[in-house]
Amino acid sequence: MLAVFEGFAVIAGVILTGFVLGRTGVLGPHGQQVIAKLVFYAGTPALLYVVVSETDLGLIFNTALFATGGSALIVGALLFVLTRWIRRRSTGEALFSAWATSYVNIGNLGIPIAAYVLHDIGYVAPVLLFQLLVLAPIGMAVLDGSGRKRHDSHWYSAVLQVLKNPIVLGAAAGVAASATGFELPRFIFEPIDMIGATAVPGALLAFGISLKDGWALPVKGTRSQLSYITVAKLVVQPLVAWVIGGPLLGYDGLDLFAIVVTSALPTAQNVYIYSMQYRQSEALMRDAVFITTVLAVPALVVIAALLG
Repeated sequence: MLAVFEGFAVIAGVILTGFVLGRTGVLGPHGQQVIAKLVFYAGTPALLYVVVSETDLGLIFNTALFATGGSALIVGALLFVLTRWIRRRSTGEALFSAWATSYVNIGNLGIPIAAYVLHDIGYVAPVLLFQLLVLAPIGMAVLDGSGRKRHDSHWYSAVLQVLKNPIVLGAAAGVAASATGFELPRFIFEPIDMIGATAVPGALLAFGISLKDGWALPVKGTRSQLSYITVAKLVVQPLVAWVIGGPLLGYDGLDLFAIVVTSALPTAQNVYIYSMQYRQSEALMRDAVFITTVLAVPALVVIAALLG
């Protein structure tokens, strides 16, 4: 399980760098927001185009995705209902709680784990594409739709907001390129690839800067919600993924292990970046990323022990 700890060590190193930058103040008072906007408007859309355009879209439709994607949708929907209609919180908090549960850190942590533990990077691609092409657009449609002014009753307003979202545009362009086999000229593709390479470290740096004043217990009013998110993310979702992947779909061995591991990864830093962009539940998402990342280490060790 050394590879699991190595994956977390890589993430921790970049977050620590962001923390040091935040503490020293070398980026100024708006450094975090600038990095977050860079990731949202340039880095992530470019990364999505590069990854999706170079991936066989047939990977999305393998049956294992019914377990990983199905568990994400089921548990995310449960958290949304619990938060919005049972706990009577805002639509924004409900959506981000659902995202914090279903949107896993497949890019930053999933890739090294797939390479060093599962020995096949192919396990990452379906989950990554599912999140980019399904979870992100659905969530952004809800957020953009709920943010419309009341006098704006046109049904297409929310659709137009989603279509203008740079992350959705990047993913859509990648799908089109993959489906048609279109390749950009090298002098155009390589700058996009370079910009996309800033997305992951940028998100981690922004998260590290957010911790510059230290981390304290969540304020009252968010602790119970954070508990629901953590349990759903690290216990319920991997359990649902195991039920769907094992007893229902018949996967076993390394394939079932991969399904459960990718479902038990912590909340993605992208969720925190999105919360900053939409100005919704920022402290809650920061704490969700931090706590699930720390607790994912023992969770993955337990899963490895149970599934071998």
